[in-house]
Amino acid sequence: MQVKRIVLKKEMKLLGLLLSSLLIASASAAVYYSMEMRSNVTTATPFVKFVAGTDSTEAGASDYATDGTYVRLAGLKAYPNATLTYDQAIKIKNTDAATHKFRLTHVTINNDTDTSNFYSIVFKLIAANGTQYGGGDFTYDNSDGNDTWDPPYQTTLVYILGSEEFAVKVVTRAASGATADVKANVVISVDTQS
Repeated sequence: MQVKRIVLKKEMKLLGLLLSSLLIASASAAVYYSMEMRSNVTTATPFVKFVAGTDSTEAGASDYATDGTYVRLAGLKAYPNATLTYDQAIKIKNTDAATHKFRLTHVTINNDTDTSNFYSIVFKLIAANGTQYGGGDFTYDNSDGNDTWDPPYQTTLVYILGSEEFAVKVVTRAASGATADVKANVVISVDTQS
């Protein structure tokens, strides 16, 4: 009887040691330390901003932010089987003396109704001397008529010198037999780097 009690006591001690070692191992796996980062964020004036172009009124440029970082082109039209061009729907200006870089990046595009009403919506970055930059056209394409936009990803970075302006040329075209008053809502971001 005493032999059974001794064995049982040893088993209980062994079980206790095993449980406490598991507890210690699991507790040590949860050990961590914290690092601290402190930041100061200061408001600043943006150097690259939107300004009116010669076709901004026709393009329906409105809702300009006072700092030039937002604009809505609410008057762009697209005609069936005809190309409609806004040479300066809006301009992008560097108000700084230093050179900066920017690019167009696709955010979203959607329609009120059927996408097949549109053929294409194209944005071009044109320098004052007439040269196109940004690696080519920034095209929202539905030329295959499959009711799905094929959006661009982004343009290449464009260097904009101090006080220089680039026109955003917009070229639209609706599909043959397009229904009147169908809207395509395009959101593009102008990513600026110092």
